[in-house]
Amino acid sequence: MALRVAVTTTVAALALALGIALATAQTPVPTLTLTANPTAAALAPAGPIAPGPTRLNVVRPAGFTKGVGAYVGLLVPGVSVQQLQQTLVQDDRSEGDAALGLISVQASVGLAPGEAQRAVTFTVKPGLTYVVMVEQDVDRGTPPRSFTTFTTGEQPNGATAPAAATAIRMQGLRFRGPSSLPRSGTVRFENRDGVAHFALAFPLRKGTTATALGRALRNPTQRAVRRVIAGDAYVAQNILSGGDTANDQELKFPKAGRYGFVCFVDGHERLGMYKIITVR
Repeated sequence: MALRVAVTTTVAALALALGIALATAQTPVPTLTLTANPTAAALAPAGPIAPGPTRLNVVRPAGFTKGVGAYVGLLVPGVSVQQLQQTLVQDDRSEGDAALGLISVQASVGLAPGEAQRAVTFTVKPGLTYVVMVEQDVDRGTPPRSFTTFTTGEQPNGATAPAAATAIRMQGLRFRGPSSLPRSGTVRFENRDGVAHFALAFPLRKGTTATALGRALRNPTQRAVRRVIAGDAYVAQNILSGGDTANDQELKFPKAGRYGFVCFVDGHERLGMYKIITVR
């Protein structure tokens, strides 16, 4: 009788412990919604935000048809929100982009003209102020920009981010990782360099080799590019600052096929930062 009681008590304790563990593991990742208006970005909820894995859903507002970039970053030490505001005004006058140099981009999304929304998951840190910047693509001149901020609390949200389908590591001026990706799924992008990177995915013409792609990128005449590129680029990963940063992109490529992943930041493409990846 004593043994049966002991076993029953042990099983109950294990079940309770397992139940607590499952409850913790199943805590959903909270979602922030960013209305990516390049003249008045709006974030809901506005904050403060509990630290931990957080999903940012970037939504294109009605009436905006051009491509949109959204960036979530931390101010570079010594830089204030007021300085960022002043730099944005100066950028508008000089057609520059110095403002992006004042923040360390922790997560970002690039919406193509026909893309209504996209989400990215990243880890929010405690006790900080984050800057959220929205930028619209333009053919020439300075793009319309807007920004907002949110603060973070100290109590963790208790969420666990779901595992990404695969990961691409940007390190040593190279795209490292798998040579194939799902057409639709979550891909983790990690920047392990000390400089910023992004990943534009260009659909390739049939038979294009890595050698041919590299040659076209080093000598980008219109004719050379047309020999290898078969259409507009898909922004797999927008700018992500260096320093061991990572975010999980919810990607949906326009179509399956072979893509050339390229980073054009500071001429990285000429230094070999490109890779052919098959999307299935």
